[in-house]
Amino acid sequence: MSVKKNIIISLLLAIVITGFIVTKMKKKDSLETLLKKTELTNLNGEVLKSKTIKKKVVIISFFQTWCGDCVKEQPDLLKLKEKFGEQIEILMISDEPSDLIQKFKDKFNSGLTFYHSSSKLKSDMGVSAYPTTYLFDKKGEETIKKVEGINWYTPEVIAMIEQSLAQ
Repeated sequence: MSVKKNIIISLLLAIVITGFIVTKMKKKDSLETLLKKTELTNLNGEVLKSKTIKKKVVIISFFQTWCGDCVKEQPDLLKLKEKFGEQIEILMISDEPSDLIQKFKDKFNSGLTFYHSSSKLKSDMGVSAYPTTYLFDKKGEETIKKVEGINWYTPEVIAMIEQSLAQ
């Protein structure tokens, strides 16, 4: 009986490990793939045209106004925007109503650009937790994906952005 039990446990363990490896090997998202899933409207009612951010370093943060880590992420993202200016785009994206997004922006006096997503972040965009933040290089390829917050204004992130800008 214990041999059968060991075989079953070994098989279950192999299935779990295989699932973990397959998940880790999953293809990274591209900027183009993400943007095709939704229409983004800024707080002035203007729709984002993907051509305006092509060949730029782009940070996308999928957030919710009630999210504590989303609030913590704001100052670092704003510092990056101040450091790199027009060389990078930072898109703050939520599927909450525009009036809530505007209140969030005003509350934190954020100079970042906020967008309302026409698609639901969890069910349509595949966002599992907030914030989910991406750094894309100038080719639109994912460089970093971090779920549930990150310190963005670090020497490592700055170096990645500088490297991408030099491409």
